[in-house]
Amino acid sequence: MSVKKNWLFILPTDSLQGSEHIVRTLCTYVIDHNLGECYVLILSKKSGKGWEDMEDKIKVEYLPFPKYFFGLFYLPIYFLSIRKINFDYTFSSQTLINGSLGFVKKMGLLKETKIIVRESNSIFILLKGTKLRIYKFFYRFYSKTALVICQTELMKSQLVSEMPKISSSWNIKTILNPFDFDKIHEQFEDIPLFLQDKKFIVAAGRLAPVKGFDLLIKAFKEVVKEYPELNLVILGEGNERKNLEQLKNSFGLDNSVHLPGYVNNVYRYFNQAEMCVISSHLEGFPNVLLQMMSQNERVVSTTSAGDIENIPGITICEPGNLKALEQAMMFTLNEINPNKRQLFDDFLRNRSKGNFYQQIIKYTE
Repeated sequence: MSVKKNWLFILPTDSLQGSEHIVRTLCTYVIDHNLGECYVLILSKKSGKGWEDMEDKIKVEYLPFPKYFFGLFYLPIYFLSIRKINFDYTFSSQTLINGSLGFVKKMGLLKETKIIVRESNSIFILLKGTKLRIYKFFYRFYSKTALVICQTELMKSQLVSEMPKISSSWNIKTILNPFDFDKIHEQFEDIPLFLQDKKFIVAAGRLAPVKGFDLLIKAFKEVVKEYPELNLVILGEGNERKNLEQLKNSFGLDNSVHLPGYVNNVYRYFNQAEMCVISSHLEGFPNVLLQMMSQNERVVSTTSAGDIENIPGITICEPGNLKALEQAMMFTLNEINPNKRQLFDDFLRNRSKGNFYQQIIKYTE
């Protein structure tokens, strides 16, 4: 029998977006398989229910700050205050947090702890100027990590290319994002009443320019001419809401484009949609794509991250290309009996939670 380990998972907020889902997936796997004790540290005050259902199984601690950035500066004090607890591993998936943990270890804290960090995005394409310089500064402390996880080979090559000198000493590995099959069976329920008698296309993600939802609405404007019964549902919340609302209204689509906000259960929407679409300009790797593939046989995605072009059965198109997105959507809607269930399921099985955990242990031994 393997010795149980203490894990500390560190997140910026309690909101469960893409990378936060990966953290939670690993945490639940450790707990469900009795592999160790789990602690979760949220670097800001509680604002939602993202971890509420886990609070009876593990210790979830929230720092009292309105923004997680303040929590970064508090980390050394935090670890001094709990130094009697010996963590075997820390796991985080945000560059500033990752670097901060490396800094804490450089200070002489977390001496026996293996710091595991995961890259959540293609930082060197996404960021520029001062913000990029700040992130590059935090990368300097990755030298104290035990493992740097990249989601794709493209992300790994970008990281090595941009930080050639300091990355040469890192233990960098590509580990595919896990997919939580168990979560699917927990989350089937009816979609809201306003959609139950409608045919719809669905997209999901943070309402931000990088997600390309403006492009999706523009493409839908053309698609709906051919399929007037269709609606478009964009799940998620963010600063781009006002612009997207104005855009859909300017096209006269106020009754057929819906922005219901953040929802806890995306699976029911993906399952009952006519088609699922990812319109992003840039992603680390869109976990929502895996969720869509688990529920729907008609899936369109831009090649906004490495390896998407190698996924069997989905329809792909160039990011930022309105005509290409429109054509991909039309092509996929016109497919008769796509019958891709087995193809998608086989692909997803290679991304099990168990594989993700075992590779982490293997690469840190």
